[in-house]
Amino acid sequence: MNVSTIIKELEKADAEVYERLSPRRFALQRFFSFGKKVSLAALPLSLGSIFQNTYAQTTSNAATIDSLNLVLALGYMQFQFYNNALTVTPNLIPAADKPVMTTLRDQEQAHINILIKTITDLGGTPRTALVYANFDYTKVNANVTTNYATFLRTAVVLEDLSERAYKGQLVSLMGTPVLATAARIQTIEARHSAQLRLMVNKLQIATLKNLRPWVSIRRNDADGSDVQPITGNDSMISLLNPVYDIDAGLLNRETKTTQAGIELVGIGGNVNLTAGPAAESFDEYLSTVAVKTAANLFIKTGFQLT
Repeated sequence: MNVSTIIKELEKADAEVYERLSPRRFALQRFFSFGKKVSLAALPLSLGSIFQNTYAQTTSNAATIDSLNLVLALGYMQFQFYNNALTVTPNLIPAADKPVMTTLRDQEQAHINILIKTITDLGGTPRTALVYANFDYTKVNANVTTNYATFLRTAVVLEDLSERAYKGQLVSLMGTPVLATAARIQTIEARHSAQLRLMVNKLQIATLKNLRPWVSIRRNDADGSDVQPITGNDSMISLLNPVYDIDAGLLNRETKTTQAGIELVGIGGNVNLTAGPAAESFDEYLSTVAVKTAANLFIKTGFQLT
């Protein structure tokens, strides 16, 4: 994804975008003078977090509304997951972790509210709200409401899916005034994923003792070395492969070690750059079709995305 293009698109909606991003104006102008294509997710959070302004849309756009309704469905998926745990099975979450889960739930509700208002302001119709009963969160393990480790692992997958989905929709939203809003939410979803992955790491679950704060390949429990061959995603659940595009024929799979046709493993004679670091150096997006396929793993028949 070309972050320079994103800024240029924002500039079309607001000619004073650089002034609005002050005092980073000079740094941004210097950054773009290099003319390099950089993944937004690969940038420091300080840069990703500057995409905060919402720009008023003047005309309705069906494609934009469809894109926002897609991520709205994921917002309901995440909110209902956290809310059910906090209100229906409150003993599931340790007291020390409840503030974190409450924050995640409340931020998902905020995302839902923003998306509904944006869709409505565009003259569109927000998709019908999804309730907890519309989802099936047992794809990680059937004990998701009784075992905290399973709950956390499921939360990680939901956040990974949402973050990758938003990234894919940024492409669809290019040229629209709502790009900034979507970009900001995407960075928050990435932080959610990192937080939860660190919590799973803290539990030291077998096969996940070296789980990274970012999506990578499976690491050895004993020494953190790459587990070869790369056969699946780092959740170690093959059913969840669609969330990570694990398929040799898919260009956006999260375990790939090649970028722009260049193999990163050992590049420049760097023997320490193994498959793990190479795969996690770039964060891939999910296409709309891939998002629906992955999301439907957790959505019951009759409510699935089409």
